[in-house]
Amino acid sequence: MTPYEDKTLKDRLREEKKKLKQMNLKDKLWYIWEYYKFPIISVIVAVFLVISIGSAVYNNRFETALNCVILNSRVTSQTTVPEDYFDKEFRQYIKLPEDTKIEVDHSMTLTFDESAMSDFTYAELAKLSAMISSKELDVIIGRKDSIDHFGQMGGFTDLTQLLTPQEYEKVKDRIYFVTVEETGEKVAGGILLDEKDFTKRTGLSIDQPILSVMTNSTHKDTAAALIRYMFGL
Repeated sequence: MTPYEDKTLKDRLREEKKKLKQMNLKDKLWYIWEYYKFPIISVIVAVFLVISIGSAVYNNRFETALNCVILNSRVTSQTTVPEDYFDKEFRQYIKLPEDTKIEVDHSMTLTFDESAMSDFTYAELAKLSAMISSKELDVIIGRKDSIDHFGQMGGFTDLTQLLTPQEYEKVKDRIYFVTVEETGEKVAGGILLDEKDFTKRTGLSIDQPILSVMTNSTHKDTAAALIRYMFGL
């Protein structure tokens, strides 16, 4: 850059500074946006992309040990949160390293009454179905209607196969059977949780909560450990 060009640039900057000094705040904002909006937008987009890429790279560093969805829950506490129970206490129980994730989603609300279904409900169901199809989901905790819906499609692991005979014997009175529509077979597809205890430990309330492990779960060992943890087996 020549001295003349350098001086011209300095003069332009000086003029811009002088203009802005003479304006009130409203005029300054208008002037900056009117003449510099494209550079501003470019910077915002660039920052957003950097943050998004950085977040994706960071999250991909972690392996997932368990993915759990809690359906139709109601938050009952401002101090007790499900993440404390699942991602802190259970993590400590199984001695899971910090660079391995336990994911718990308690935001979904489903209904299987067609007269009560909305676009939002269909979207939630589609999201959950996609998670199941892609083997991203390991455990569902929900009401009987949810467990029956996915259980009749053969979606749940038989707990007689997941637990040891000794463990199953201890919880057999709490086993919830689902009927697979295609075969008519009754499968030990769920285990009834103590409603009050679940609410006390997680801060979430569900009517007669049932825990089920997906048939295509890729983390069945961790799911079985979660049952042992919850029932003290």
